[in-house]
Amino acid sequence: MEIKLGSISDIDGWMDLVEKVKEDFPGLKTAEALNEHRNTVLEFINKESAICAKICNKIVGTLLFSKENHMLCFLAVDIAYRRQHIAEKMVSYMLTFM
Repeated sequence: MEIKLGSISDIDGWMDLVEKVKEDFPGLKTAEALNEHRNTVLEFINKESAICAKICNKIVGTLLFSKENHMLCFLAVDIAYRRQHIAEKMVSYMLTFM
């Protein structure tokens, strides 16, 4: 597994994961909300505040954080990859930027 800062090239895989878990997030149920989230993710990527977990080049975890406010903003792990400490590893990586 690779934990890394997200890049523009990760956006499609990132949104594939968000599409899978959108039912767990009340604000992501509509196409408009998903498009808005995509734009938000791109903003966080540009600020180097987006982290993704990859297994075999597939995004299985995503995390957005605010350096300015020292807070985690969004965290999701693919249901098929849960209970493997992916979220814990992404949070630990995030803390290196705080």
